[in-house]
Amino acid sequence: MGNFLSSPITEKETHVGMGNGLAYAVSCMQGWRATMEDAHIARTVIPSFGDCSIFAVFDGHGGKLIADHSAMSLTEVLEKHNNVGKEKDPNEIGKAMGKAFLELDEKHRALTQIVSGEDHSGCTAIAAFVTPTHIIVANSGDSRSVLSTGGTVVPMSFDHKPNNEKERMRIENAGGSVRNNRVNGDLAVSRALGDFVYKQRSDLKPEEQQVSAEPDIKTQHRSKEDEFLILACDGIWDVMTNDDACDFVRSLMNKGESNMGLICEELLDHCLQLGSRDNMSVVIVKFAGAKIGTGEGVMGLRKAREKAIEEAKRLEQSEHNYSAALSQ
Repeated sequence: MGNFLSSPITEKETHVGMGNGLAYAVSCMQGWRATMEDAHIARTVIPSFGDCSIFAVFDGHGGKLIADHSAMSLTEVLEKHNNVGKEKDPNEIGKAMGKAFLELDEKHRALTQIVSGEDHSGCTAIAAFVTPTHIIVANSGDSRSVLSTGGTVVPMSFDHKPNNEKERMRIENAGGSVRNNRVNGDLAVSRALGDFVYKQRSDLKPEEQQVSAEPDIKTQHRSKEDEFLILACDGIWDVMTNDDACDFVRSLMNKGESNMGLICEELLDHCLQLGSRDNMSVVIVKFAGAKIGTGEGVMGLRKAREKAIEEAKRLEQSEHNYSAALSQ
């Protein structure tokens, strides 16, 4: 992840889009980290899959090579495993996503920087494939996805941490150990793309290595009550729970905000204020069930904050002038 800066970089890279009946946005902020190592995918056009969309967040560590390469290559690799035809069977798509993660990791292993030993980076990956009828989420690591539907929160992934019993067993069976809740006392996640120093056992399958790229898959049937889907790196989840994040997004919508880009940016700023020290990336996908209230939304909140800052400055200047008058 790199060293920390003396002050956070708060400029954001934000993109918004629409397609397949969805409105979406992604926003990224470097924050306190010395480098930005996140990458993402947000596509509503996938030739082999017709009216389907894919969204993903890749949280790099130890460099950005694997995260960037994952963002560039995942969709292409996934399309190679498309044998579901026009039916878009969610179970087959889930299997294809699982195979794609593992094949993508093998492609990473052949990168020049990896072969030469120049790069040792890795990344967690959370990817959501949205069909007209289902949401299929693949997760490897501790980036996370959550669905808000009918006012309730549905976890779409669960973090892969070394101290989880299943993860610890795999790590130890592969000759590793868990110390201080880290793989070999070093890596804080037990599944990731890249990180090939933990994938050296030629006698074991890729999914049996100390650190595995194999994703867990969750499939959710779409409902007319679905409001929005969040995918984010752990820079968000370090300071917010699933419920916190959904409540926050829903509150902005209730205030009249329909621009997903502004909602993403406000979420990042909020997490920074809560103390997040990591890179932050978030994708929010809005479904038809989202309820947008009345009001000025995010811009109204920004105006109120600016007014409060100006008022604070005015009071500070008044106090300064009063103190100066007393000293004369």
